[in-house]
Amino acid sequence: MRIKEGWVLTEVDGEYVAVPVSEPAEGFMGVVKMNITGQDIWNGLADGLSEDMIASILVDKYDGVDKEKALANVRKVTEQLRQAELLVD
Repeated sequence: MRIKEGWVLTEVDGEYVAVPVSEPAEGFMGVVKMNITGQDIWNGLADGLSEDMIASILVDKYDGVDKEKALANVRKVTEQLRQAELLVD
């Protein structure tokens, strides 16, 4: 799975916001906001990494995060992105 073409993540006033930059995003109503961990997950998906690989990156990056918790967070964010129709397989 990966981020749908036509979307970028940008920082706005300390928060990360996914915004449409082309026609494939036409018709989307709303804003997709996320924190820095969400940004890490977004970037992993944009790079074509699996959920498991992204979870491993989070474990390495953040102290006190175990693989199970990281994977649960990755799955939560990917499900939210899927519901917003921002992911393609």
